[in-house]
Amino acid sequence: MSQNGVQASVKKGVTYNTILEAAQRPTPLVPLRKLKVEHQLQSDIYVKLEYLNVAGSLEDRTADKAFQFAEEIGVVRGDEVFVTAGGSTAISYATVAAVKGIKLTIYAPKGEFALVDTVLHTLGMPTVELPVATYSEARALTEEAAQQKGAFNLNKFTTNAAFVANLQKTACEIERAVNNKSIGKVGAVVIPLNTGAPAAGIAAYYKGTGDHGVRVVGVTCKKDTIPEMGLDLKNDLLQEYGVEKREVDEEEAYSFTRHLIGTEGIMAGPSSGAAVLEAIKLAKELPAGSTIVVVLQDGIRNYLRHFLDDDWIVANKKNVVTRKDGPQPNSTYDPKVLVYDPTKLAGEWTQDPETKAWSHSEVEFNQFNPERPLVLDTVLDAIGKTPLVKLQHVPKAHGVKCNVYVKCEYLNAGGSTKDRIAKRMVEIAEKTGKPGKLVPGVTLIEPTSGNTGIGLSLASAVRGYKCIITMPKKMSKEKAIAMASLGSTIIRTPNEAGFDSPHSHIGVALRLKSEIQDAVVLDQYCNPGNPLAHYEQTAEEIIYDMGDKHIDLVVLTAGTGGTVTGISRKIHERIPTAKVVGVDPHGSILAGPAETDIDFYEVEGIGYDFLPGTLDTSAIDYWAKSHDKESFLMARELIRTEGILCGGSSGCAVHYALEECKSLNLPEDANVVVLLPDGIRNYITKFLDDDWMNERHFLDA
Repeated sequence: MSQNGVQASVKKGVTYNTILEAAQRPTPLVPLRKLKVEHQLQSDIYVKLEYLNVAGSLEDRTADKAFQFAEEIGVVRGDEVFVTAGGSTAISYATVAAVKGIKLTIYAPKGEFALVDTVLHTLGMPTVELPVATYSEARALTEEAAQQKGAFNLNKFTTNAAFVANLQKTACEIERAVNNKSIGKVGAVVIPLNTGAPAAGIAAYYKGTGDHGVRVVGVTCKKDTIPEMGLDLKNDLLQEYGVEKREVDEEEAYSFTRHLIGTEGIMAGPSSGAAVLEAIKLAKELPAGSTIVVVLQDGIRNYLRHFLDDDWIVANKKNVVTRKDGPQPNSTYDPKVLVYDPTKLAGEWTQDPETKAWSHSEVEFNQFNPERPLVLDTVLDAIGKTPLVKLQHVPKAHGVKCNVYVKCEYLNAGGSTKDRIAKRMVEIAEKTGKPGKLVPGVTLIEPTSGNTGIGLSLASAVRGYKCIITMPKKMSKEKAIAMASLGSTIIRTPNEAGFDSPHSHIGVALRLKSEIQDAVVLDQYCNPGNPLAHYEQTAEEIIYDMGDKHIDLVVLTAGTGGTVTGISRKIHERIPTAKVVGVDPHGSILAGPAETDIDFYEVEGIGYDFLPGTLDTSAIDYWAKSHDKESFLMARELIRTEGILCGGSSGCAVHYALEECKSLNLPEDANVVVLLPDGIRNYITKFLDDDWMNERHFLDA
C-alpha cells in the first residue's frame, strides 16, 4: 500500500444496470452495545438495517420477488398491474414498478397512504384509497377493479413473495454472518409483524435446515395503532411455522424508538423500535451468551411528521417526553469571537512535485478497503461503499448517447454523502485533538445546510458527544427533525444573513463556541477531513467499481467544495484524461465571483456566498451554473423513471451532466459518473410536493 492509500493492483468492482440490481446487496448487521450495557444484558443483540435497502424497507425484497413471479407468467413493461399495499410496502412496489416500467395502481384501506402519498405521487403511481377498514376487504375490491379493467392483480403473489424473499435472502444473510463467525449462533430472530409472511419465511428457513432451536418472534402493537404493524396478519401462516407473537404498547414503542435513535444512531421506524424493545425483554429470558437478531422493517423517512415530530406528539396527546430546548447564544458578545476566516484550509495537504500525487498531509491517510462486511462495528461503518448505477432511461430521453452512471450516496447510513466527511472529521479530532479534543460529553457545534449536521448528529450519537447544529431557516424541517431525533439541538438562522454576520449560521456557531466550555467546531469549511474523505474513499470507490470502464467525465455539485476537491484530485491523479465538472447554482459564487451575484436559490446543500478553504478551484476543469427549476424537475424524473429516490441537488448534478454530454457530443462508448449527494427523505414537503413546486412556478402548466 502506498502512502496515499492507492493499492498496487486494483481489483474490479461492480456497477449495476438498475437500482434493483443494487438491491441484491446484503444489508448489514450492527450490534447494540450501548443498550446492552444500559439494560445489563448477558446476550448480544444485532439489528439488521433493512432501511438501507434501495427504497428504504424490508418490503423492497417482497416487491422485487412479486414482480419476478409476475414476469415469469408473462407480465411485461407497459402492462397494467394492481396491488393492495400501504405505507413503506406501497413505496417498495411503486419503486420496483418505476424501474420495470409497469403501470401500477395501488389500492389500500382508508388512511394507509397518509404517511407516503407524496412519495407515491412523485413515483408516478396512482393510488386508490378505499372506504374500508381492513386489508382483506381492500384486496377483494382490488380484485373486482382488476377484473373490470383487465389489469393483472399482483395480490396473488404478494404473500408468497414475502415468504420466499425472506427465506431465500434475509435468513440466508443472517446465517452467512454466523457461518463466517462474525456473530454467534443465533438463538432468536425478532421481526415486526404486519402480514407475518416475512417472519414465516425466516422461520421456514430454520425449520428447513433442521435447526429447531432458533425462535422466531413476531411483534405487533396491542391496539394496532403503530403504522405498519399487525394490520394484515396471516395468523394461519404464523401458526404453521411456529412464529411466536408478542405485543407492545404504542407509546412505549414511540418513546423507546426515539431513545434507540439517539443512543445508537440506528435511524429506525416505530415498528423496528418496537421489535428491538421486545428483543431486550427476550434477551433477559434466554441463556447468557445468546445471540438475537432483530430485522428492522424500515427507517425514519415516513415518520418525520409523525412520532419523531414533537408537534405531532403534542397534537395527538401521546404520553411521550418531548425534547427540551437547547442553549441559545447570548445577545451580547465580544466581536473578537467572530474573527474567523473560512477560506483557508486548516493544515497542510500538498501535491508531490514529482509524482503529482496529493500525498503530503499532516493527517495520516486512511487505506481504501472496497469490502463491506456483513457485520459492522457501529452504524458509522455503514457509511461508504455506495452503489454505482447505470441510468437506463433518462439519458436517452434527453438525447444523450453515452453511458451515465450515478453514485447513490443517499444509501449511506445517515442518508447523504456528508456522512463521509462527518465521520472523517470526528476520526481526525479523536486521533489528533485538532481542531479540538473530543472526549465523551464534549459539545460539537457545526454550522451547516443540514446534511453535514445529520452526519455529525449521527456520529455524536454513536460516539457519545453533545451536538448543536446551526442552520439557515430555508433548510427543510425534515432535516431538523432528523438531527433532533439523533439528539442534537437545532438553532435556525436568517436566510439573508451573510456568512460574516453575527446572526448567520456561522456567526451563531462561533458565538456559542465562545460561551460553552470545551465546545469544538470541527468546521467543514476548513477541515482537511472534508476533502480527504472523498479523496481516500469516494473517488477510490468510483475507480474501483468502474473497473476497466474508462471514465471520461465526472460531474459533481459543490457546496463546501470538499466533494469536488477530494474526488477531482484523485481522479486527475489516477485518470489524467478524465474531466471533472463542478456544478454551482446561480446565486452562489463558488464558480467565481464574476459568474453571478449572490442571491437566494432553493436547492439545498450546494453553493455558498464565499469560497471555503476546502474548495480547490484549480482541481475542477470547468463549471456549470445551475437553476432551481431544472434541478428539481430532473430529480423528479429520476425518481419516476429510474426508481432512484434522490434529492434536488442530485437532479441538479444529473441535469447539467446531460447538458455537458450533449455539448461535448460524447459517443456511445463514453462513460460519465455523477454523484447523487442525498435522497428524498429531507424534501418530502419541498420539491416532492406539487403545491410547493407550483408556488415557485417550477411545474409546467
